[in-house]
Amino acid sequence: MSKHYLSKKEIKTLIASLDQIGLSFADADKMQVEESKNGNMYFLGRVFAGVWTDRFIPTPDFLNLVKPENKKIVVDHGAVPHIMNGANLFAKGILSMSPDIRKGDYVFIADEQGRFIATAISTVDFDPDIRKKAGEAARTLRMSFS
Repeated sequence: MSKHYLSKKEIKTLIASLDQIGLSFADADKMQVEESKNGNMYFLGRVFAGVWTDRFIPTPDFLNLVKPENKKIVVDHGAVPHIMNGANLFAKGILSMSPDIRKGDYVFIADEQGRFIATAISTVDFDPDIRKKAGEAARTLRMSFS
């Protein structure tokens, strides 16, 4: 496995992928990629930014650098440890969600203090009364290189 800075082509591909999931990032030229047979790991300095298997999945550390305002779900303190351990997000744990969220979108889950803790795929459209509903609201994305 070798780590190298992104080529111009890789930068364009990464920026397009980030844009597709609702993230903007101006410093893609400072990113490094470490290639492996199971996918690529992206780094920004010492920050593990994300993985690319069949798509780019940003890490919470990367989200805390770029601080997305769109596609954001804020959860209560009771949901945080479960989500950080890989559990899916249920409607009862949601305090607020961005009105631009649609079923199938990447969403970025934050705690009450605004720290991002996970990336997920929404299983519901925006609903201002989501907390009153039952069931799953988003499937967390897990990163595995086994």
